[in-house]
Amino acid sequence: MAIESAKYRSIKKEKDFEVRVYDEISLAVSKDDDYRGYRGFNVAFDYISGYNDQNRKISMTTPVINEMGENSMTMAFVMPSEIPFEELPKPQSDRLTMIKKEGMTFASIRFSGTVCPTSFENKKQELLSWMKKYGLKPGSLVWLARYNPPFIPGFLKRNEILISIENSTT
Repeated sequence: MAIESAKYRSIKKEKDFEVRVYDEISLAVSKDDDYRGYRGFNVAFDYISGYNDQNRKISMTTPVINEMGENSMTMAFVMPSEIPFEELPKPQSDRLTMIKKEGMTFASIRFSGTVCPTSFENKKQELLSWMKKYGLKPGSLVWLARYNPPFIPGFLKRNEILISIENSTT
């Protein structure tokens, strides 16, 4: 059984780097406080398991996203594309917020391994250097995207760091 991934258009690709456009993405978002994402993950998992106003089960998708703020972090599940944002069930937990994002352009770097603060920062700096090389101005959004469950061995895990691009003309 294939798991749906967030849909995007690739407009530039070079090795592990890519520029991509997400036209629309719906997210179930909760606060989190560590790279493992356990606290936020459980809140979002409960939501897709039926803890919502419709008692509706929702398919798991990828990636699981941590938005990495200066002094804060959130964890988000991408909602399946076949459910319009307006038809998503309302969360029962006040720790979960539904958000619709549109027209976002990101630069990304793909890597494997188990993510920790050091690996995150190293890959983020690689991505920022690549962006600078091509004159891409970093925006304010920084996402850590993970595509595999925690029990998958690190060398098999797919991770990405995405940084929004300011003033994109795509």
